[in-house]
Amino acid sequence: MNVSAWRYYSQFYKDSYYLLLLSIAASVGQSLLLFPIALLVRYVFDTVIPASNYSRLVLVGAVMLLLYIMNMALALWTRYIVLKITKLAIQRFRVELLKKFYAFSRSYYSQADQSQLHTILVEDTRRLDIISNMLVALVIPAILICAVLSAVLIAFSWFLFLVMAAVAPILYFFSITLGKRVKHLTKIYHLNFQRFSKGMLFVLQMRELTLIHGAEDYEMVRQGKLLNDDRLSSSEMSLLNTAYGLVQNLITAFSGVVILILGGMAVSAGYMTLGKVLSFFVAVALMKNSLNTIVQAIPQIIEGNESLKSLYKLIQENDASPYYGTKKITFQGKITLENVKFQYSDKAVLENVILSINPKETVAIIGENGAGKSTILYLILGFYRPLKGQLYADGHPFDTLDIVHLRRQIGVVMQEPLIFAGTIFENITYGSTVPDREKVVEATQVATAHDFIESLPDGYETFVGEGGMMLSGGQRQRIAIARALVRQPKLLILDEPTNHLDSASVYALMKNLKKLADAPAILIISHNMEVVREAEYVYTIKDGCLVESKI
Repeated sequence: MNVSAWRYYSQFYKDSYYLLLLSIAASVGQSLLLFPIALLVRYVFDTVIPASNYSRLVLVGAVMLLLYIMNMALALWTRYIVLKITKLAIQRFRVELLKKFYAFSRSYYSQADQSQLHTILVEDTRRLDIISNMLVALVIPAILICAVLSAVLIAFSWFLFLVMAAVAPILYFFSITLGKRVKHLTKIYHLNFQRFSKGMLFVLQMRELTLIHGAEDYEMVRQGKLLNDDRLSSSEMSLLNTAYGLVQNLITAFSGVVILILGGMAVSAGYMTLGKVLSFFVAVALMKNSLNTIVQAIPQIIEGNESLKSLYKLIQENDASPYYGTKKITFQGKITLENVKFQYSDKAVLENVILSINPKETVAIIGENGAGKSTILYLILGFYRPLKGQLYADGHPFDTLDIVHLRRQIGVVMQEPLIFAGTIFENITYGSTVPDREKVVEATQVATAHDFIESLPDGYETFVGEGGMMLSGGQRQRIAIARALVRQPKLLILDEPTNHLDSASVYALMKNLKKLADAPAILIISHNMEVVREAEYVYTIKDGCLVESKI
């Protein structure tokens, strides 16, 4: 068990400690309500039945039933409290994971297995949720009930209790031995499940690629192997968990038979009354239920512990965004790159880059694919930090700025438009807490998207499909431009706008942008000379350096 991981996870319960104590107290109350039942059984068989006092027998039966009802009511209330505590803790934990995910650098994501991250975020937190509920709602109460009932059993017959307790070392040895096997199979199952999850994500995301290449049979074979591996490992783990519980039950049943034999002999010899033996058995039966709860939880505790280790490893990942500044500025659109050098691993991309973009100014950067054009975009967005040199926004060093706040004032249209499954309106207003339809229409008109949207049967409420599959490339591009404009950015970055728009469409867009009363500064990144004719300044990337060009 990873103590550090559990210590970290426990901090999400810090505001609920008093409720945890309350739930533990309620669990103790549950066990105390069970205690009189065993005493009443002894009273019935040793006193009430021999005296043929039927009215008293009915009364005792009613009291026992009432105690059971009270126990169930307290158990339900305890369950409510526990769910309130654990679900809130899991929610807080997931929020921290989301914060961690967004804090990771772009470099981390470019190398990470995103389907594995998805599985960790969803499946491992689900398993942790299950085990948290089980520990607090079932296992801890079961341990407390066993402790109280052990005291009751000792009071009834210390000899029979010692006989019953003699199986404890066997149970412990069995749990340790089989627990190691369960832990091993759990790791294999988690690995196979991650591969299965990754495979299904690939099927959903790359369906078109598979169809284009006629690779359905190939993919069915490949995914079929993953499905088979997941089936075998999950079946083996489930079977072992079942066998684990059955053998534990067999051991406790064996101890019960031994107690029955020895108890019967004690009654025959006159050392114990029948009522005392029966009350002992009632207490043992109550205790057996709690023991079974503990035993059956052990495999799931092992699985939950493995999930927590994976989550904690992710939390401990030593990677973060390049900038940590906190200053929030009202950005006016001026960006400066001063002697910037950048490289990926050991491959130099930019060398001594000097660039200035002023408010309302249009600047273009051209160059071949792989020259470093998009790298400049990522540097301006703060996704990367230069190896040497500095970036400034309105004269403020990036090191001092709240980069997320700065990004909200920059509009970006990537060369491959990022469109999600939803309506056109939802895509355009993404990230806006209070969408303004009037501003949306204004943005789409500037982006030359309004007319085609209005021509659709559902207009702005048209569902676009996953990745915007129900739209053409040009329509997706226009929606992405409208989304960038709806926030009225001070800097608009267009990355390869001719990927889906022809030169005439780009010209119309630029004309609309320059007519705006509060026109943004514009940075065009392209390899197409035709598209940059509207720019006041044009730079070419050559050998990692920016060189001003004449058009």
